[in-house]
Amino acid sequence: MKIYNKKVFASGVFEIALGLLRLIADIMKQDFSIKSSVLIAVLVVLGFGSILRSVSPRMAKEDKLEELDERNRLITLKSKSKSFQLTQIISFVLMLALLVMGKVTGFEGFIAMGVGLAFAFTVSMFAEIFTYLYYESKN
Repeated sequence: MKIYNKKVFASGVFEIALGLLRLIADIMKQDFSIKSSVLIAVLVVLGFGSILRSVSPRMAKEDKLEELDERNRLITLKSKSKSFQLTQIISFVLMLALLVMGKVTGFEGFIAMGVGLAFAFTVSMFAEIFTYLYYESKN
């Protein structure tokens, strides 16, 4: 058996391992629920599907071609860029709201959460600046 797409194979093995770990945890706690059983079944089925795709030469070739398609890469790039922008906006709005709530109520927990979000927002701004400078120097 030859593995044609190692990344997909690894993700399949990881999904099966997660399903088995969840099954072992449920057996040890003797806590079976429908939600847990569905999760285990989905993880194992998706894992086996991924492994089958990575072992089949035709399916692995389709996956590689789809991954390298320029249109798909552009869509991925745009979606990641937009999600990063949305994350920055949401963290900034939440930071302001928490700082104002902390000032109005006097509860220091709100201020601490606001400062934490301010730190995360600052890190994201620096990451954006440094990646811009990096890619600008590459071109």
